[in-house]
Amino acid sequence: MSEQKHILLTGSSGFVGQRFVEYNQERYVIHCVSLRTTEVEAINWKKYDTIVHMAGKAHQMEKIDDQVYFDVNYELTKQLADRAKREKVPHFIFVSTIKVWGDDYKSAHLKIETPCVPDDPYGKSKLQAENYLQEIKASDFKVAVVRPPLVYGPGVKGNMIRFMKLAANPLPLPFGGINNKRTMVFLDNLVELINTIVDQQAEGIFLAGDKAPISTSSLIESIQLNLKEKTGLFKLPGFIISILNFLKPELVKRLFYSLTVDTKETNEQLNFSPPFTSEYGIQKMVSWYKEAKS
Repeated sequence: MSEQKHILLTGSSGFVGQRFVEYNQERYVIHCVSLRTTEVEAINWKKYDTIVHMAGKAHQMEKIDDQVYFDVNYELTKQLADRAKREKVPHFIFVSTIKVWGDDYKSAHLKIETPCVPDDPYGKSKLQAENYLQEIKASDFKVAVVRPPLVYGPGVKGNMIRFMKLAANPLPLPFGGINNKRTMVFLDNLVELINTIVDQQAEGIFLAGDKAPISTSSLIESIQLNLKEKTGLFKLPGFIISILNFLKPELVKRLFYSLTVDTKETNEQLNFSPPFTSEYGIQKMVSWYKEAKS
């Protein structure tokens, strides 16, 4: 058996980071470091095979100073990468976001070559970090960037929790007949993608996603099925959607428009196929949600 790889992981307390540690506890030797409490220069730089950099300032709904995103997502990444390169770490994996492409779309099919036009400080700071890493990469310092869409699974927060709360409502919901396509990625599929990049010491930009996109209607129905709730969905009249679009355009965009990510190039380059179905991922997420509520 080959010797286990030694990984320095940042962001181990986050949604993806916690699962990465749990999932890989026998696969890798993982050293976790918190950049909140540890200065980059104070890190104990052992012989690491790979840095997996997940720490960052996530997109916030409440207003915060824009500079916070750049201080955390760009400056800290720059410091960590510069030090890693000096310490002769051969591989650096940066977990970015599809927000680097921006949000100015009605429906979109995103590819690696799609121009990045971020329109908020979160996306701009992540893209700035990506660009810096591309500038300093070298034959002895390989850089991989992973751009996940919405990640779901046990421990999820934000909009997916709201979806599950809505789906648990016994009253009919206005999410019927929505035939959009949204790419999401189950937590364990994302971890397996990162593992594949680690094992192959791969470099480049990689797009994460489940095998197939899912519609808003199908997502709600699947959640209700796993909650053992009756599927009660009805279709909103077009004029109501138009009014909603005027009042809450971001909400309409997320519920009714398509946003797909083309993972074909990533999967072919890595000879990778997401091992878990969306149905399985939703089932695991809903099981966790029911346990957390009880």
